[in-house]
Amino acid sequence: MREGHPRLRARGDQTWQGRAACAEAVEVLKDPDLFFPGTPVDEQRVRLAKGICSSCTVRKMCLEAALESGDAAGVRGGFTEAERRVMRNRFELRCDPVRVEAALVGRDVYLTRPERHELIRRAAESGTSVLRLAEVLKVSEAHVKKLIRRELRSCAEHPESPCIGRAVAEVALI
Repeated sequence: MREGHPRLRARGDQTWQGRAACAEAVEVLKDPDLFFPGTPVDEQRVRLAKGICSSCTVRKMCLEAALESGDAAGVRGGFTEAERRVMRNRFELRCDPVRVEAALVGRDVYLTRPERHELIRRAAESGTSVLRLAEVLKVSEAHVKKLIRRELRSCAEHPESPCIGRAVAEVALI
């Protein structure tokens, strides 16, 4: 992993929550629903919740977990439901090579659709077996073969984009 890149959280890992600022904030003890304001116009509670988030050491993990799970309730990672809804589309278009590499070596990380596509391309280029790729993606071998065929079609239709070599893909399909 690159220096300075945040630790990748495994899919479903919530152990970071114990280190969250909201877990110990006095304001939360007084008002357990602070991060879940009753109405969007409850600006004072939203500002207070965001203020607690601003000093949190696991804020990025909290936000990422909320975006990955589609969590639409309350203030998470310093953002309201409406703010996260806007971010979600951009988040789902992300293609982080560090996450792709982590998945290739077996880490159980959440991958967006573009990251899964890149994983398939890299795996096929490197000669990763269909079985191994199926394990990483948590899908059947038949589905992996289908994904590789789809990648080949995409290469034929878009020759300017990085594509897997036909010989490598044909070997992977056997």
